[in-house]
Amino acid sequence: MNQADFMQTTVNLPDSLYRKSEQLAASRGATVEQFIVEAVTKEVQSGLGTGSCGDREVELPVIRSRRPGTLDLSEFDFDDLLA
Repeated sequence: MNQADFMQTTVNLPDSLYRKSEQLAASRGATVEQFIVEAVTKEVQSGLGTGSCGDREVELPVIRSRRPGTLDLSEFDFDDLLA
């Protein structure tokens, strides 16, 4: 794409998200701009915001937790799922 194919915009990101984006971009040898464009492109192409999978609606199971964000799977044997 050439420069004429781009629209300039301003996006306000939380400081912590921007810093993480900088770190990930640097680890991939990319700029933050390249990283954000790639992330948005993937999101748009995958259609994650549509709530559908192909031509059918998908509803993910929701498991309620008394302590959200504390699930530790370090000892879980994922091979059991395939057996």
